[in-house]
Amino acid sequence: MRMFAAAVVGAATLAVSPVAAHAVDRGDQKAACNSGEICFQYIWDGFSTSQYQRHFWYNDANHTDDQFGNTPDLYPLMDLDGNAKGIWNRDSSCAVTLYVSTSYRNGYATIARGKEQSISPWNQSHKRCA
Repeated sequence: MRMFAAAVVGAATLAVSPVAAHAVDRGDQKAACNSGEICFQYIWDGFSTSQYQRHFWYNDANHTDDQFGNTPDLYPLMDLDGNAKGIWNRDSSCAVTLYVSTSYRNGYATIARGKEQSISPWNQSHKRCA
């Protein structure tokens, strides 16, 4: 009976543990950069097209494991790190800071809410409300 109780408690703990809810953060996975999203674009065209974008809801400490997709099918094209040429901050709460290095080191630009602009391709992480 004790083993059963321990198993139930263990399973309940796993069920409610805050495992990175945004581990595979792709925003809303729709073609357009929508309200609340932080969107990166491979070819800077002021987001006039929806191709080759990468959307996020949250922070990302390591862009090296993210890929641009041909939205909306998200077929990977290339890595985000070292390739993003534009950003559109549609976050509904705050600015987004871009970093040259992973783990939010060496910030180089802060993008205000609602702003879209060309950026240096050397961005390895981003953080909202930094």
